[in-house]
Amino acid sequence: MKKLTFEYWTPIVIWLLCTYLFSTDMMSSNETSRFIEPILRFLLPGVSPSGIGFLHAVIRKLAHVTEYFILATFVYRALRFDGCGLMDAKLRTIVFVALAALLDEFHQSFVPSRTATIVDVGYDCLGGIWAVWMITAYEFRRLRSHPLL
Repeated sequence: MKKLTFEYWTPIVIWLLCTYLFSTDMMSSNETSRFIEPILRFLLPGVSPSGIGFLHAVIRKLAHVTEYFILATFVYRALRFDGCGLMDAKLRTIVFVALAALLDEFHQSFVPSRTATIVDVGYDCLGGIWAVWMITAYEFRRLRSHPLL
């Protein structure tokens, strides 16, 4: 049992450490523009510099959503393993994601090259809610195709 608990909660700890690294100067807008913008200019040669900047910002916001989608999936999986009911696990997952997002933005407030904003917490929570919604859709479909009775 303890080995399985370790296997279910370790990915969460590792992913939280990754999000901590993503919140450092290493993944600031200036740093990511060094590789994202050249790729965008190559793929979209007719787009203006301001358009490239806009697409860079969109990609960064989608990264927030994706990062917390993954976190929510890991958290929900661990909570279900620990015996939480369906609704309880979903609610706890959303709360966990929201707290992690708030702490992430708090951390960013101490990094000079980063800006902490409540809007990013919203994007992070959107990723968590989207993950829970996808899980719910999957569970609903699975239960409909494999009825209990």
